[in-house]
Amino acid sequence: MTTSIEFFMISLISNKNRMNKLKTTIHIKVGAILCALYVAFGAFGAHGLKPLLTPSQLNTYETGLRYMIIHCIALIIINLCYHTFKEYSKWPSFFIYLGVVLFSFSLMVHALRDIIGLEINVFAMLAPIGGLCFIAGWISFLSSIRKL
Repeated sequence: MTTSIEFFMISLISNKNRMNKLKTTIHIKVGAILCALYVAFGAFGAHGLKPLLTPSQLNTYETGLRYMIIHCIALIIINLCYHTFKEYSKWPSFFIYLGVVLFSFSLMVHALRDIIGLEINVFAMLAPIGGLCFIAGWISFLSSIRKL
């Protein structure tokens, strides 16, 4: 016969596993949406922007896209690992999202700044911070699976 304390502890563990499964599922879905955005941005760059950008600007735009797809696929894989091993850490996903915004999106906006009429050049300065976020995401993932 289980005591009420044991029942409470079992229910807490069960709720934690359900919450972690929900969190990983959300990150997997967001990763898939970001991958779809990558395809759209890539097609837009290849067909719509190519005649409008200099080779250097196009290279910057494509670099942002390349790092976006690598880390969006990584977001899906990391959360599939968490889903499989029933472990969870919010930090890898957090840092990858931040890296996508600060690195990938800032490089794409930086490449397009002449077209969209931005006078400021702050976006190029955000990219190194985004790169550090990508590194922090990988290190935090390593730290979280080290316990397995």
